[in-house]
Amino acid sequence: MIDEKENVVMSTQRELFEADLKTALRAAAKAYDRKRFVVVGSASILASHPDAPGYLRLSADIDMFPLRKLKTETFKPGDDLVGQASEFEHENDFYVERVGDWTMLSQPAGWLERCVQFKVDHITGYCLSPIDLAYNKTEAGRKKDIDFVAGMINEGIIGREELGIFIQSECPHPDLLPTVEKNFEVVCAELDHV
Repeated sequence: MIDEKENVVMSTQRELFEADLKTALRAAAKAYDRKRFVVVGSASILASHPDAPGYLRLSADIDMFPLRKLKTETFKPGDDLVGQASEFEHENDFYVERVGDWTMLSQPAGWLERCVQFKVDHITGYCLSPIDLAYNKTEAGRKKDIDFVAGMINEGIIGREELGIFIQSECPHPDLLPTVEKNFEVVCAELDHV
């Protein structure tokens, strides 16, 4: 959708499916000349729970980054091929959001080993495990993230107690723990109001 006032492309969310993750990985492999990607954000649930309820699969994009760093000069051409407002988005009604490995700097140790490997052709997506996805979203703490984590708990994808223990035992930065705990309290409050 194009906003005529600002001439800005505005992507709309839709339900994503396992086939979309395959499409995104194939396109990203071609665009960035890489074969291994870390898939973060809500779309990573497609690897572990492809049949999750539609509201947990709603997104306008699939966030990922190559496991092996890109050279700076390869960012833009790849983004132009699969990113927002690309031909890829027009054809698929979602786009690939290339994020950086910085998105995982405050993730608990061992997150990569816990990833769910999702293979298509010769390409591998390392998709965040449900507990790491829930932690990541709880740390971010935006309203949409809180709602997503509450949904994961409501659907039995992760347990409330499981996430609480994970936060307490695995938060890698003591200075960050109070914020993550506070956000988790908001998740719990939302669950208690349902």
